[in-house]
Amino acid sequence: MKASIRFLLAAGVLLAPFGSALAQTAVNRTLPLSNGGRVELSNVAGSVTVRGWDRNEVQLTGTLGDGQRLDVESSANRVAMKVVYPRNSHSSRGAVLELRVPRAAELQASTVSANLDVAEVDLRRLQASSVSGSVTARGQAGEAELTSVSGDVQSQLRTSRLNTTTVSGEIDARGGSGEVSANSVSGEITLDLGNVQRLSAESVSGDLGVRSSGLQPGGRVNLETVSGSVTLTLPARTSAQLKVKSFSGDIRSDVGQVQRPRHGPGSSLDARIGSGDGDIAIQSHSGDVRVSLGR
Repeated sequence: MKASIRFLLAAGVLLAPFGSALAQTAVNRTLPLSNGGRVELSNVAGSVTVRGWDRNEVQLTGTLGDGQRLDVESSANRVAMKVVYPRNSHSSRGAVLELRVPRAAELQASTVSANLDVAEVDLRRLQASSVSGSVTARGQAGEAELTSVSGDVQSQLRTSRLNTTTVSGEIDARGGSGEVSANSVSGEITLDLGNVQRLSAESVSGDLGVRSSGLQPGGRVNLETVSGSVTLTLPARTSAQLKVKSFSGDIRSDVGQVQRPRHGPGSSLDARIGSGDGDIAIQSHSGDVRVSLGR
């Protein structure tokens, strides 16, 4: 009797991994989509990978966890897919998905705790968001909006309009141009951009590090922090009116003279760079400000 019990226990241990594997469900769906159509994907946990291709089709492959199902709505111009989780699924394994999207499509992808990785795409519009997962985007998009609450946001998109937002995560965006917006509460913001027309970056306690290869004629830059430091690097050929204000932080600049009142805190700088075509405004309450002009 004891030997039988030991046998059953041993068999249960050996079969447990197979039971876990059998609990997963394979996903392989391919649906047509007209040129410029919209693709929507929603998942809670696990991971989501998005890649582009030249077919006028949307393809979703991967695996679903125990008790999960995939809801699909499809028409000629829209494909919407959502992973539905069972109630009280705290122990349920997240879905691991790979999505293929056609060129010129509009993509809206959202997750809760799953990381979201978008690459090798050429999209008309990209909206990628997560609550606690990271959001990474590479490739090309006419315009893009990347958001996360506590996860990091990384972008290497070639796009003329980029909007990035986090609460406590970090933002690292490289290669954007045209209109760029970045907002964070406590996360650090690092921007390495091309020629910009409108640039806005704000943080409460996170540092701002901004580099741009140029400011388009009549362009505007606005950088604001409360306690974070600000570093702005622009080429020497930049043409703009520069205004910097800080309540208790230090201001250093390659151009202009820092002014300090005789009584009370605060410092400011008002200088002209080149012919002064554009406008650059920097404000910081207690963080330091550094403005550098390269070659």
